[in-house]
Amino acid sequence: METIESLGILLRAGLETQTEIPCQKLEGVSWQDLYAMASSQGVSAFVWDGICRLPAGLQPPRALRLQWAYNVERIEKRYDFQWRTSMELARIYAKAGIRTVVLKGFAVSRLYPRPEHRPCGDIDCFLGANYERGNTLAAAAGAQVEAQSYKHSHIVFRGLTVENHQFCTAVRGSRRAKEFERLLQRILSEQTCIPISGTDLLAPPADFNALFLTKHALLHFLTEGISLRHLCDWALFVERQGREVDWTWFRRVADEYGLLRFAEVLTLLAVRFLGVKEDIFPVDAALDPLADRVLYNTLYERRHLNDTLISAWPRRFRIVKNMYLDRWKYREVCQQNIWREIARSVFAFLTERNPRI
Repeated sequence: METIESLGILLRAGLETQTEIPCQKLEGVSWQDLYAMASSQGVSAFVWDGICRLPAGLQPPRALRLQWAYNVERIEKRYDFQWRTSMELARIYAKAGIRTVVLKGFAVSRLYPRPEHRPCGDIDCFLGANYERGNTLAAAAGAQVEAQSYKHSHIVFRGLTVENHQFCTAVRGSRRAKEFERLLQRILSEQTCIPISGTDLLAPPADFNALFLTKHALLHFLTEGISLRHLCDWALFVERQGREVDWTWFRRVADEYGLLRFAEVLTLLAVRFLGVKEDIFPVDAALDPLADRVLYNTLYERRHLNDTLISAWPRRFRIVKNMYLDRWKYREVCQQNIWREIARSVFAFLTERNPRI
């Protein structure tokens, strides 16, 4: 428990959601355990930023500091490479009159005190109606393009993996999912997408991110579990962009599409664990016990899907197995019947291989 409390303190310090650090609570912390947990949760660079604010006498041993600093430098270099290469691809698209809207990691990283400390896996983009043109232009520029998933293609451009999304979210086998996708795409077409640091990469509007970040994190939560990085993304979004969101509208839409309870749990954890102001998106404290269970699952019970190189069919079976093992999530968070959801997923895969909205 001391490691978890210390992790929260240093995350709040690194994310700058608190001004003062209660240093006395960090005395005697197991730095090796804290480093291992921060690394496994994808937040080691944020915690490092918090450590850099500590007095010298409270910092980790020198050997661990060097190891930590080296790994943070690797995150920075990877981010710099991804940033430069994605700008190059976006420039190619812009010359052809195509907007490159960035989803997830890159779009959220700009909200962090140090964007380069927010690790990104693949770069996700949405080109609107230009999905096919985007694949063709990337291939003409020397990229390898594979369209194995109905939701997005994989583009390997100058060593950078880009997911070119045809759909922002999973839509197969569900009328409501298709309605939700049309809503997301309508927001992107009707509201302003802001250029990131003056480049051709565009950040989605706040209303879009409020829905999309919730939906994306919920999908991970149900099939494998989320990490603290998902929670940090939501916390920084609420803290930095929350005033731009129409929360009354969000509550209505999120409730209609089964997202509200999960969004409220994320917000409770963002307030309690990461120090986000609770007046931006007020949540009923009656959800505290459920928030505790979600946090425990996040820290200790994640069931990774991408930690090994498994082929498509074993991965699909693992997803169904994870859904069954964590069926409490469907019951308590989504208030859905797990068996109905498993049957829907299997039926959708068998009958709707190439969905349209």
